[in-house]
Amino acid sequence: MSRRLRIGCTGALLVLLILLGVREHFDPFLILFLDGFVRPRPAPLELALNSSLRLRLYADTRPHIGKIAALQKGLVLVRDGKPVIEEGYGFGLPLIQYDDLVYNSRHAEVEAVDDRTLVKRYSVDVADRWSRFLRIKYKDVPSFGTVVVTYTVTSPATLHVDVDFTGLTDGWSTAYLMNEQGAVHFPLYEDGTGLRRHGDEVGIWHPEDDPLGCWVSADEGLRFCVDTEPGRLRYVGRERYNQYNWVRIYVLSWSGIDIKIDTPVDHYAYVVRIELLDEP
Repeated sequence: MSRRLRIGCTGALLVLLILLGVREHFDPFLILFLDGFVRPRPAPLELALNSSLRLRLYADTRPHIGKIAALQKGLVLVRDGKPVIEEGYGFGLPLIQYDDLVYNSRHAEVEAVDDRTLVKRYSVDVADRWSRFLRIKYKDVPSFGTVVVTYTVTSPATLHVDVDFTGLTDGWSTAYLMNEQGAVHFPLYEDGTGLRRHGDEVGIWHPEDDPLGCWVSADEGLRFCVDTEPGRLRYVGRERYNQYNWVRIYVLSWSGIDIKIDTPVDHYAYVVRIELLDEP
C-alpha cells in the first residue's frame, strides 16, 4: 500500500470516528453497552403477578433496543425470566407535549414502596424532533420537571397505574401514556367486542375510543389489556420492521395502546390487565 493511500485511509477512518463520536454524544447507543462492562448497573425493581409473570422497572434506560435505546421505559413485562418488551416503551411511560414538540425522559429515579407498589419519577428532559444531521433525533434539554408514576399490583392479573403531573412546569398541553410491549410476542389486537385482528390490519397509532382493548399472543396464551373511561382517546398500533443507516440497524418492534390526555390535569389513573389465557 502506497504512503498516499495509507494517509487517505487513515484520514477517512479518523473522519468516520469523529462523526461516530458526535453521534454517540447526542444519540448514544454503543456507549450504552460499553458502559455495562465498565461499571455495574443497578438491579431492576420487580413486581410479581404470578409464578411466571413479573413486571420489571429500571432506573436507567434499559433495555437498550431500537431508536429509543437511550430513553426511559415504563414497566417491562417478563415471562419465565424473559422480557417481552422488545422495542416498546413498556407500561405507564409518560410523554409530555409543550407547544409543537413532545418531550421524553432520559433520567429517572425508582423506589420500591412495598412488594406490591413501585414508583418511578421521570424527568422530562429530552425533545423528540425530526431527525437531523447524522440522523440525530433526540435532544437533551433543561428539564420541564417530573412526572411521578405509581405502579400497584392489586391482583395477580391487575396493574393500577396512577400518574401525577403536578411536578411539571406550567404550559404543557397534552400527555401520552404509553403502554407497549413487543410486536413479535403480541401480533393480535382484540377490541371490546372480542373481535381479533392482526396488527397489520390495525396499522400504526390508529385512534380508537373503545374503553377496552387488548394485545394478544395466541401462541403463548398471553394478553395485556388497557382499561380507560368511555370516550378517552387512545392510539392503538403495532410496528415491526428494520431501518438501516450507516451506524446500525434500528429494530422497531412494538404493540401498544397509548392513552391521550388532551387537557392538563393533576392526576390520571387507569388499569392494565395482564392475563394468561386458558386456551391459546
